Amino acid sequence: MIGFAKSLARDLLADITALRTRTAVRLDSPTSAISRRVTIVGDPSRVQFGERVSIAGPSSIVVMNGGGLTGARLEIGADTYVGEFANIRSAGAPIVIGVKCLLAQQVTIVGSNHGTRAGLPIVDQDWSGAGVEIGDDVWIGAGCVVVAGARIGSGAVVAANSVVRGVVPENAIVAGSPARQVGERKP
Repeated sequence: MIGFAKSLARDLLADITALRTRTAVRLDSPTSAISRRVTIVGDPSRVQFGERVSIAGPSSIVVMNGGGLTGARLEIGADTYVGEFANIRSAGAPIVIGVKCLLAQQVTIVGSNHGTRAGLPIVDQDWSGAGVEIGDDVWIGAGCVVVAGARIGSGAVVAANSVVRGVVPENAIVAGSPARQVGERKP
């Protein structure tokens, strides 16, 4: 247990040190607008923003490995907007957000989870998670939570305060906790 905690602390310190020694997040275009009140913690070489990405602040983005996972990566496609108070945590698992998406205020996206076995403190357990994939032209309403393993198809709409897990089909309109399909976008 103590060994795992020390290993995690060492990984976090290495990632924070890497962040301090690099000058910027990799942007595909200087047309992206990232608020000065957006905190990005972790390895900026694992972050890629497309053209005209806009992230309002204050918001928090974490892209670092840990808990036994090593696939931390964040990609946000061109013309995507992320609202204030966003919490995006690619903790050891990838988060990929498509082009022309709208993420409203207070959206949380988490790519991994802590273990929950009894008899071992949760903080000492390995993480698990397959990351999150969000297609193109997706609207995620205010206060939504998107958990590890979620796959949101292109054109989907997620109603405010929903909790998304599993697969959301293309063009589906979902709502609730857990989110369930309540409609469909039609041409």
